[in-house]
Amino acid sequence: MPGPIEPFSDIPGTSVPPTLLRELVHIALLGAGALLSGALALWVVEGPVTGVRWLVGGLAGWAFVLWQCRTRLHLNVSTIDNRPFNRLGMANRITLVRGLLIGATAGFLAMLPLQAHAGWLYVPAVFYTVAAALDGLDGFVARRQQQTTRLGTELDTALDAFGLLIAPLVAVFTGKLPVIYLLVSVAYYLFQWGILWRRQRGRPVYALPPSQVRRYLAGAQMVLVALALWPPLPGAFTQWLGIALMIPLLIGFCRDWLHVSGRIGARREPAA
Repeated sequence: MPGPIEPFSDIPGTSVPPTLLRELVHIALLGAGALLSGALALWVVEGPVTGVRWLVGGLAGWAFVLWQCRTRLHLNVSTIDNRPFNRLGMANRITLVRGLLIGATAGFLAMLPLQAHAGWLYVPAVFYTVAAALDGLDGFVARRQQQTTRLGTELDTALDAFGLLIAPLVAVFTGKLPVIYLLVSVAYYLFQWGILWRRQRGRPVYALPPSQVRRYLAGAQMVLVALALWPPLPGAFTQWLGIALMIPLLIGFCRDWLHVSGRIGARREPAA
């Protein structure tokens, strides 16, 4: 679920160091190389068409992750004193590894119908499970190394949302989650679009009150989707579990929208 709305986009005197851009390009190439290696393995086992389709989908997902990072590189500053960092740091690299795994999961959407590749159904399950398991590690490492950044905060949220778009799509197409669960996948993007819509029309946008419940609900969705992707779990079970867990999350989004639009909660200064 969305975190508090903060004016991260405008940081006085902040620019993107060339070393940071070069590091991102280096990571982009390493990720593309890893995807190419996976595509070659698929080429050998399943044939060239399957390998190329997976590669195209995986590269598209990886490109989206890199775009999310590139547009936020100027936010690679300390959350404490806005001190800029010339390197991404281990925590942000872990976040990008999560993004690469989600991008690789996206490749399986290009292989539909996946039932024709039943043996490969375990691979997206592994990819997304590892990506979900790494969630939280990046924040721990950032705090441990005293390099908590605004880039890390925003990128982590963006990739959580991206993962909850891609992985549920795979689960829906394999019959493990109901189509209605995709409301969870689009809820974050509709929420962000609504905020943008209000700002473009000069309407106030109020900051969300702090809440750990948002994080717990989002974490529950990631665990659910990761479990649903594993072939041994019956679809009849994961579909009903998906409906049960999506309801409190969607209620939470509705409540948060009422907060940011000023309809409920104490009146505060609008977020910048």
